[in-house]
Amino acid sequence: MKDLRDFSRILSTYLRPHWKAVLLLLASSYVATALTGLLPVVMAPILDLALGSPTPTGGPVGWRGVSLGNLGATVLQWLGLGGDLDRFTAIAVLCGVFVAVGLLKGAFDFWNYMLALWIRVRAGAAMQLDLFRHLFGLSLSFFNRQRTGELVSRLDADTRATSAGLETVTCTLLSAPVLIAFYGYLMVRTSPTLVVAALAAAALHLGVTRGIRGPIRRFATDQFTVLADLVARLQEAILSVRVVKSFAAERFEAARLTSTLRNVLRVNVKFGLYKHAEEPVRIAIGYIVEAGIVLLAARELLAGRLTVATFFLFLYVGRAVVAQMSALAGACTQIQATLAASTRIAGLFAIEPEVKDGPETITDFREGIVVRDVSFDYGGERVLEGTSFEVRKGEIVALVGPSGVGKSTLADLILRLYDPVAGTITIDGHDLRALRQEPYRRLFGVVPQEPLLFNASIRENIAYGRGDLSEADIVRAAQIANAHGFIGEFTDGYDTMVGDRGVRLSGGQRQRVALARAIVGRPPILLLDEATSSLDSESERLVQQAIERVIQAATSIVIAHRLSTVLHADKIVVMNRGRVEAVGRHADLMTASETYSRLYRYQFNPLDNCASVGGAPAPGRPAAHTTPS
Repeated sequence: MKDLRDFSRILSTYLRPHWKAVLLLLASSYVATALTGLLPVVMAPILDLALGSPTPTGGPVGWRGVSLGNLGATVLQWLGLGGDLDRFTAIAVLCGVFVAVGLLKGAFDFWNYMLALWIRVRAGAAMQLDLFRHLFGLSLSFFNRQRTGELVSRLDADTRATSAGLETVTCTLLSAPVLIAFYGYLMVRTSPTLVVAALAAAALHLGVTRGIRGPIRRFATDQFTVLADLVARLQEAILSVRVVKSFAAERFEAARLTSTLRNVLRVNVKFGLYKHAEEPVRIAIGYIVEAGIVLLAARELLAGRLTVATFFLFLYVGRAVVAQMSALAGACTQIQATLAASTRIAGLFAIEPEVKDGPETITDFREGIVVRDVSFDYGGERVLEGTSFEVRKGEIVALVGPSGVGKSTLADLILRLYDPVAGTITIDGHDLRALRQEPYRRLFGVVPQEPLLFNASIRENIAYGRGDLSEADIVRAAQIANAHGFIGEFTDGYDTMVGDRGVRLSGGQRQRVALARAIVGRPPILLLDEATSSLDSESERLVQQAIERVIQAATSIVIAHRLSTVLHADKIVVMNRGRVEAVGRHADLMTASETYSRLYRYQFNPLDNCASVGGAPAPGRPAAHTTPS
């Protein structure tokens, strides 16, 4: 029942904007149902006329008095056709009507399919968009726990499977019961004894449905899971193709994929076994029930309680009611796969973001950012403990320290990708927890440690996320980032496609495009996470000069790998083992911070560094216990 409620809530949410089309679909579905029910009504007088049954006599017959035994005569009576009727002409006319009803029913069936498709595609697209927005509203920690391929599969396969339930619900679950009730009424009115066969059919179909619905739901869920795992495995292998080839691990990846494909095969076979084994079972039930109807009807015919025309009409209606029961039971089985998908979708929608928007909005930067007694962990050992420092407007603040001391984590906290487990971070006196995230992050231009680009043109990558930029803004940013020169060397210039993650560019080129992307919107705060780490010496010098020009009008937080890039920073924050060891300028820190002086010696006194590699410290130098990032 919970799964049904989830499915109903999701379906109603995304059908509500199309309620007019849904009402039209319901109306036209019932028109098609009425036309289906009209077919035996037209067939009845044809059989009566062809088999020589008596022509209508007596007073008019109402619906309550109609049965399969007098249906043909009643229809002829309603049509006002008397006993002097030319039978062949009447049969020809009624056959024409039968064909017209069948063609009209086929037209309505096609119209209903296309209308349901129109609604389903739009509802599915809206569901995908909402789920996409919901997922991107979740905290970064959620994505750290998930595989990208699995989320892609849920966004695609699960949403399509959920919205596909619309056609099953509308075209079968709502129409089949009406036809079964109509046919059943005619059969009961004709011979209650013969209805036993129809009731047996219903009982058998119900038994099959109850027996397989649980396994169907379970294996449908398993199928979605293993298919998501397969997509994740393929995506990881393709995205890591350079690593795979570098380690000659093609066979290893093929072996891992083979194991995943075995699981896919196992689950698909089980799911297919339960899902499609019902088809021959229901066909067998249909044959058994039809044989039972023929047997019982023949007994009634031989006993003189049925006419020949009624006998054939009963067989016609009996097959129709069995077919509707089979379709209804099959739809109930198909809906199990839909429920499995909708349950997974509902589970994603139920996840709450750990980092939530606050009530306040900030759109400019006036004073500074204060980090006060901040502690943080990723669910295990603490990464930061009691970290405090301040970034005043207009300052260049560098974060330095050995690898793994929490520099990038601290940058993520300042961007509010995570919230600290203790302490506060404020901007202009506002606690970040009280701010809306999107306008706050618009204050930053960010160059991450790994310069990921989108499979788009260089122009689109530089202008990413900002739709109000001119061509001059893009070119200016590329010039500042020392990217304009190499971009001009490409045949397509700024329209050059960079490939997945920017693989068509060199590491230094990707980094300079990422730097241009960060500064193109002229943000008041720059956050550079080792922004020059992928550049050669000449490019680093040129880009560093450009950065120094840009940051004169911006506040900059620089995570530095090479101390040469931050020697002239207004403030250098030295971190070690998750804490702030010292804060000051370069000259002061050389004497005040052992960690900083050791990092400096590693980079500017390579002979000392080589000496320490052998296991003994250089003469006059203390042994190093940590290594730089």
